[in-house]
Amino acid sequence: MARAFDWQSKGDEFDSRMLHFSKKTSFKSFKLLIMNIEDVIESQNTKDLHLVASQFCTFIEKIQPFQQQDAMEYLIKIIPLLYIKGILIPHFEFDEEENMAIRLLTEEEYEIAYLAIKEKFDTYNYFEFFNQSINQVESIDLSELIADLYQDLKDFVLFFNQNTFRSQSAALWLCRVNFYERWGKIITQLLAYLHPLLFPSQVNDY
Repeated sequence: MARAFDWQSKGDEFDSRMLHFSKKTSFKSFKLLIMNIEDVIESQNTKDLHLVASQFCTFIEKIQPFQQQDAMEYLIKIIPLLYIKGILIPHFEFDEEENMAIRLLTEEEYEIAYLAIKEKFDTYNYFEFFNQSINQVESIDLSELIADLYQDLKDFVLFFNQNTFRSQSAALWLCRVNFYERWGKIITQLLAYLHPLLFPSQVNDY
């Protein structure tokens, strides 16, 4: 049985190598700190990412029994961990021939997850978000955001679980690319919406 991830103790954890990163060190030099894909696969950050992503996916798949408040509180605790672990996936070289979009989660499985999430958060499902890239306010479907996050992370978990060097290398590469293109942005939108919903008053009230 996989160990439970202690989000309370890990929430403030940051890769110690970053703490020793000199301000004079160039970004190019930093990218060269970790280039060996075997080291990346075996790193503690990858193990933590896989664990937290697996727990998030299990939560989404079994969301029905949760009370709405409990589900929202779980989300706001786990998604910052996902963001931290995602942004700490280091740059590494990857064969261009392997650079392909891989979807292991089926459309039917995505739809099942989406409908379950929508049923759970129906009263809070739509909100407005200011999109800085286009300089305008957009209407956001909360359930679609969570389902898209689930899709990216479930693909990562399923591909990584194939347990071959090729699959794990590709899973990490795709997870890193998708973090910057999609699921990292999703988490920032979710946090911006969920935080004031859960904590609308002063800090002394909690």
